[in-house]
Amino acid sequence: MIDHLDVKIRLFLLGAPICLALIGLVADLHIACSRQYKEMTSALQRSACLPFATGMWGEQRIGSRILVISVIAGAIGSPASSIRLGLLDEQDHLQFPRYLRRKILIASSLNTVGIAWVAAYYLMKLIK
Repeated sequence: MIDHLDVKIRLFLLGAPICLALIGLVADLHIACSRQYKEMTSALQRSACLPFATGMWGEQRIGSRILVISVIAGAIGSPASSIRLGLLDEQDHLQFPRYLRRKILIASSLNTVGIAWVAAYYLMKLIK
């Protein structure tokens, strides 16, 4: 499908999603290794999503913390449904630090776009 394109365009189409996903992963890694993780967990004391995620994956390893951040990103990314389902407390949602919410959602979006782009590329290769 992209075999007829210039090599620079092909390199961009293959490299851009990997770069996006890596930037999102580095942002998650920064949150997991810094005091921002502690801020996140202390801001969600009344929410059910935090004990669920930490009970499933723990909090000791960096990979576990990144998975917990991913669960929190899903909860704060769709707050209306998370509050309705009881995963997120409304007061926790209102008091969650704005800069941390923005950082988590941007990192999650970058990861999602990068992985979806790579998956779409490989699906198109399979179809061809």
